[in-house]
Amino acid sequence: MNMGGSDPVEGHTAKAFDAALSDLRLQIVGMGGLVIDQVSAAVRALLDGDAAVADLVLSRENKVNELERFVDREAFRLIALHQPMASDLRMAKAASRITVELERAGDEAKKIAKFAARVATGEPQGPVLAVARFLRHMAELTTGMLRDAVRSLDESNAEMASAVRARDSELDDEFAAALRQILTLAMQDARFLGATIDTVFALKGLERIGDHAKNIAEQVLFVASGEDVRHTKKAAEAGTPEK
Repeated sequence: MNMGGSDPVEGHTAKAFDAALSDLRLQIVGMGGLVIDQVSAAVRALLDGDAAVADLVLSRENKVNELERFVDREAFRLIALHQPMASDLRMAKAASRITVELERAGDEAKKIAKFAARVATGEPQGPVLAVARFLRHMAELTTGMLRDAVRSLDESNAEMASAVRARDSELDDEFAAALRQILTLAMQDARFLGATIDTVFALKGLERIGDHAKNIAEQVLFVASGEDVRHTKKAAEAGTPEK
């Protein structure tokens, strides 16, 4: 008879849940590392006109999708079997949302890699070279944001997650500047219109990857505080009186 002690079955179940949740976190970190590599490689392939690197990115797309499905399935299983409370429930829910964001970031990398493959096989590279500095810098910004967003999850670091959110405006400014430059180029020389449009999509893809990193950071803040901060800034701006 268990005379006032803790229930050994309950203790075992709690340990099993903690281990499963820890494994889920590791899977997300691993997926994050893969997606970061995908983004870096896709932009490198585009700038260098490297078909082999572009093909590598495309070949790894299925792995990104498999990881997203695995984590989503495991998160759902944990919630259904263990019915976790409070922060553990938030973590399980956030895990599923974060992998969706990572999968979408990986999808943007795939699109850039497809463009890189076309450039490597003859599509004009002029528009890409015209904004190469912006592409390179935006890739550095987005991969840095993704890396810190995933790291903030791994370390349960809300301060780092907040810093990721704050860097999104820098990426938006860089995208706007790149867009102005490439549109000026398009008006001066319409010969490369198709490649110019594809380059705009590549820039926009990087800007979206930054949005996905910001969304991951917001999920980390949700786990830490229980507060859904996704619409906090918009709500604050909407409630700010005009001067």
